[in-house]
Amino acid sequence: MRRILINKNNEVRSGYKIILFTIIYGIFTSAFSGIFGGVLGGYIRNKYSRELSYEQIYALVNNYMSNSVQGMFISQLLGIIALFLTLFILLKGLEKKRFKDIGLNSITKNFNGLVWGLALGAISMTLIFIVLLVTGNISLINSLLKPKFTQNTLWGIFLFIIVAINEETMCRGYILNTLNQMGKPWLSAGISSAVFAALHLGNPNVEFVGILNIFLVGMLFSFMYIRTKSLWMPIGYHLTWNYFQGNVFGFPVSGTSGATGIYRIGELKENILTGGFFGPEAGILATVVLALGFLVVWKITDKNSIKQTNII
Repeated sequence: MRRILINKNNEVRSGYKIILFTIIYGIFTSAFSGIFGGVLGGYIRNKYSRELSYEQIYALVNNYMSNSVQGMFISQLLGIIALFLTLFILLKGLEKKRFKDIGLNSITKNFNGLVWGLALGAISMTLIFIVLLVTGNISLINSLLKPKFTQNTLWGIFLFIIVAINEETMCRGYILNTLNQMGKPWLSAGISSAVFAALHLGNPNVEFVGILNIFLVGMLFSFMYIRTKSLWMPIGYHLTWNYFQGNVFGFPVSGTSGATGIYRIGELKENILTGGFFGPEAGILATVVLALGFLVVWKITDKNSIKQTNII
């Protein structure tokens, strides 16, 4: 029985750790979402109409949480609180590790990596936007010289900071590291990237190419982590990739269209280049840009600008 639970290094097997993580995280997220949803639903009922049915109140709460940038921010905030509580319990109680052991190490020592990540994410999405605009696959309502800033322009920064930290800490920080007890980092990267892609299967307008590209970007984030042994570069790339996609250029982000860009897309041709209503992540331009990203990351992490510490 012990051999089933414990590996040859006297560690709890990674599969059981991830199952335990899923259970605890699921309990926390369900509890926090339920409490907040109840409070918000009560507020709506008291403020607007006591005659609303529970089904109508639920629909209003769900619409707010799913389709407004403020609601999505709150949802992600609740999620990241649940995540860090779960990790605190597991890392401190079960594994006797610190957060820096899963890649949340000194941001000052890894500042170059963060800056590179931010720059690469922004440049990558900007290249996709320019190609689609020049080829006539999208058209803009407002001129490039007349960006329209709204409160969502600022809200989007906060939202996607939390999204990036949340998803990278979960998928690359905990899941990849836990699986790497096998001593096979690229297998661990593949499994964690598959989990990352699976988390997006329930998104609106989901497409096969979109899920494939999300898997590919997960592998790129894993490559960044493996090359730097820090989460800050993938967090930076993840942040600006999403922010420029939604809050700058006005594309749907992984099928979700709650973000409002400073540029407004008037016409978007639904084809393999644009990704249609799922967004550029479902287009082959993203595939090409992400593939080039591996080469760029390999080159910059082989220079003195970023200290290279492999987990291989």
